[in-house]
Amino acid sequence: MSRKPRDLKEEAGKYAGEALLALLDLMRNSSSDPVRVAAARELLDRAHGKPKAESGEGGESLQDMVRAAFERSDP
Repeated sequence: MSRKPRDLKEEAGKYAGEALLALLDLMRNSSSDPVRVAAARELLDRAHGKPKAESGEGGESLQDMVRAAFERSDP
C-alpha cells in the first residue's frame, strides 16, 4: 500500500518540532564546527529561506557570519 504525498507530508509534519529541536541541539552543543554551522544554516534556511546567490563580490559568507556569531555568543 503506497501513501499519497499529502499523507507523507502530514505524517512528517508530526516530527517537525522534534527535528527543529535536534538541529538546535546540534547547533549549540556539537563539538564539530562544521556540524554547528550546518545546523545553523538549516535553521536559518527554514526561518528566512535560502539566501540568493550573489555575484561573489564583497561581504562575508554565511559560514563566516555564523562562525562569528558563535564566537560572540555566550555559552
